[in-house]
Amino acid sequence: MKKLIAVVLAVTMSMSLAACGSKSASETMAGESKANESEVTTSKEAGEESTAAPAAESGEPVSGGTVNIPITDDPTTLQGWMLRNSNESVLAPAIYETLLQYDETGKPQPYLVESFEGDPEALTYTIVVKDGITFQDGTPLDAEAIKWNLDYYKENGVLTGSYFNYVDSVEVVDEKTVVVHMSKWDALFDYGLARTCYICSPSAVESLGVDGFNETPVGTGAFKVTKWVHGEGIYTERYDGYWRGTPYLDGVNFKIYASTATQQAALEVGDLDIMNLSGDAITADALKAKGYSLTNAAIPSTGYTLCFNSQADGPLKDLRVRQAIAYAVDSDAICESLLGNGAYGTASTQWAVSSSAEYNSEVTGYGYDVEKAKALLKEAGYDNGFELTINFQVGDFAKSVCQIIQAELQQVGITVTLNQIEVANYANYLGEWDGILFHPMGLGNGQFSQVAANMIPGARFGGATFLHDDKSVSLINEAIVSDQETLSKNLKEAVKILFQDNVELYTVSITYSTAVTSPKLHGDYGAVQQYVATWNELWKEAE
Repeated sequence: MKKLIAVVLAVTMSMSLAACGSKSASETMAGESKANESEVTTSKEAGEESTAAPAAESGEPVSGGTVNIPITDDPTTLQGWMLRNSNESVLAPAIYETLLQYDETGKPQPYLVESFEGDPEALTYTIVVKDGITFQDGTPLDAEAIKWNLDYYKENGVLTGSYFNYVDSVEVVDEKTVVVHMSKWDALFDYGLARTCYICSPSAVESLGVDGFNETPVGTGAFKVTKWVHGEGIYTERYDGYWRGTPYLDGVNFKIYASTATQQAALEVGDLDIMNLSGDAITADALKAKGYSLTNAAIPSTGYTLCFNSQADGPLKDLRVRQAIAYAVDSDAICESLLGNGAYGTASTQWAVSSSAEYNSEVTGYGYDVEKAKALLKEAGYDNGFELTINFQVGDFAKSVCQIIQAELQQVGITVTLNQIEVANYANYLGEWDGILFHPMGLGNGQFSQVAANMIPGARFGGATFLHDDKSVSLINEAIVSDQETLSKNLKEAVKILFQDNVELYTVSITYSTAVTSPKLHGDYGAVQQYVATWNELWKEAE
């Protein structure tokens, strides 16, 4: 199997090199997109080149300078209640903040609020806001602003069906206190609030309108958007009134570089200060060898998962076929080859690593066994194989994995067509897809929260493709309204049904986001969670 993987990766690498040819780094970047054609000149013409003061000899933080972070394309939106895709996730934490935030163990903790207390018997959550927090337009964050955000997200939020199902009403008690009334108890509501519902300025939405707010959004973050140059990037400046202290940096810009190759080239010539990698051991190791700092996030970032359309008529409706595919895919070898022998991720049988309290040790997976795969296909009536589509979001790691799986399934007679989906269009596939969706499931909020939010009828993800069998749905619904012990027991059992018994999901790998930063940049970017930093404490040495 390692030989097969090596061949696939060699072919992929040669095609990538052929595409780049012998162009220089700047020529390669220039040929990829309009954004990259004018990366340097646009910044200088706009007066946005680095203004960092000379670093103190003691290595103490200094003020000034801008940091450039890559995104692969324009976001589909900058509205805080609609942010979801990977490019939006890169920039959101600098501009917006959530009421709660995950700690290093993945547990939600109060962030914009002093306290967050649940009362299962009363079906309420009581939230007390911190003093002294203002939005970037100067308006205060108070109870009325929190109520507005929760109400607005309930009605319009992109993930309201996953995380706000049981929110009934929001009551303002006093200037600092709101009470969220639930129609049913939701023991995982705090996980949803730590993941989504970025807090927006109600007055800015009212004054600018929804469309105007989309161009210049206003949150409580350390940096406020000054302009969005479509096709080029999003530019920000520091918010001097930031509640955690005035940022050292003048601004953080999010600039479009469509591929890992152009991002790496830009980093090496100083046009970028940060690269965010997931599952790219080759690039990470190469940059580490050149003196760049690498930081793996404490919280696993992504569970790359084969999601089967188990409802549609066809081969995948047969459990034996799904089991055969599980036997035919060698996830251990894939992870060993692509993730640096565990340095940047690991194989898993579920959406959790073995050290997690949410991990179910009874989900043992299937192992790699080509003969078992062939026998199951023959038993199901597909001994001559069949054709299958695997859909995946554009990205170097996803493409490499899917090409390997394509070759592995060919060995058992399954002919795979790969369908690469652009980031901006990916959300259109989340409800229903043909064949298999190779999905990068975000794991910032943990396995339990993702299973409870997504593996029930009515959820936006896989609504028309997953089985939603009575047993797993009942376990999930009971877990949400139960105490912590019952919640853990039920959701672990549901995980076993989904990943082991029904094979609706097959996790190929779990990756840790790796932040690659310039040696001149100092701070904790990406240390706890993907794309998250103590933004006001980031600082940059002079060029």
